[in-house]
Amino acid sequence: MRPTSSISPRTRPTFAEAFDPKNNAFGFLRLFLAVLVVFSHSFPVGGFGIDALEALTKGRHTIGLVAVGMFFVLSGFLITRSAASGVSVARFLWHRFLRIFPGYWVCLVVCGFVFAPYFAYVEYGSFLRIFSAPSTSPQAYILHNGALFHSNGFTLLGVLNVSPQSIAGLLSRNPFPYQINGSLWTLPFEVACYLGVAALALCGIIRRARLCVAGMFGVLLFLHAYSYFWPRSFSQTFACPGLSIFLPLGLCFSVGSVCFLYREKIPSSFWAFAACVGALVASLPLGWFGVAAPIFLSYAFLWLAFNLPFSSFDAKGDYSYGTYIYAFPVQQTLALSGVQEDGWIAYFAWSLVIIGALAYLSYRLVEAPCLRWKNLNARELFARGISRSSPPSIVEAAAVISVPAKL
Repeated sequence: MRPTSSISPRTRPTFAEAFDPKNNAFGFLRLFLAVLVVFSHSFPVGGFGIDALEALTKGRHTIGLVAVGMFFVLSGFLITRSAASGVSVARFLWHRFLRIFPGYWVCLVVCGFVFAPYFAYVEYGSFLRIFSAPSTSPQAYILHNGALFHSNGFTLLGVLNVSPQSIAGLLSRNPFPYQINGSLWTLPFEVACYLGVAALALCGIIRRARLCVAGMFGVLLFLHAYSYFWPRSFSQTFACPGLSIFLPLGLCFSVGSVCFLYREKIPSSFWAFAACVGALVASLPLGWFGVAAPIFLSYAFLWLAFNLPFSSFDAKGDYSYGTYIYAFPVQQTLALSGVQEDGWIAYFAWSLVIIGALAYLSYRLVEAPCLRWKNLNARELFARGISRSSPPSIVEAAAVISVPAKL
């Protein structure tokens, strides 16, 4: 049980009092959200139509998109906490790099040299021809997407869009054609938010001028509401393709940031949680869900993160990232193989089994080993190499690396 002696019985607890860095359900919720993305994608990718939320909102929202938004909320809270902890900006960026890029790069290689050849063999009876595709070969897919960011134009989509998204025209007969890994599109936006936090930390805003972050949240909320209710006028006013895609994600991330920075002023109450859920449900028939969700659902998810009894859920590993990045190609593979013909339940169940296996391998073989370099003391390692006039050995490198905590 959490200590409550410091909380007056007449005082409503706040987020600051409810949040325990060592006793929370963030790990459980991350995996839950990743599974929700798998659930949502199973409908269009498997050829089963649309999910329930997409039907209720007439195509404007899906369960998967909402889950991604909540990913950004949780990430905004924890990333801002990391930046405000006093760690240097360079180490902050190093931690973020280790969390995203190694697993991402291996996923690109697996998509290009495992999934794509299998797709080609099933569709064409040969896997060699795809490697000679001029600009959409597996090697082009890996190299062009390796940096996450691009220079295909001075717009958000030109910089943050996954490109190429397909390999050699594969999956043309799938219910969701051509897309090799449709889940990766959110990663450039997430890394852009990380870089934004790093810039704010470098300027001292995170620790000494949190009102500026609240102001940014207000601007993002205004722009998102404008884009949501008056999309045609917004596109004419802001001729920047991709801005309307970034706004809800950036808004969700900023909600998490503001909730951390003002955690001592935000009440943590079950009744506030219930009111947010009620407001969210009420927004559906009113057509306000897209604007209500980043506020009310964000509060609800953070309240759950502080109060659900799953504090040791990810003690043996965080498999949410691997679940997310491997979900789409696995579901495309099952669709190409005709598994959906056995019905949605079989298709979804097989998806979870195979994705879970790949997520386990991703964490154990790639993510966790790379995270051991989190606390690398580069200066000490460099000094040892200089003193010996030769590079330090792997054993010596390991000696200046401590076992990492969660990023």
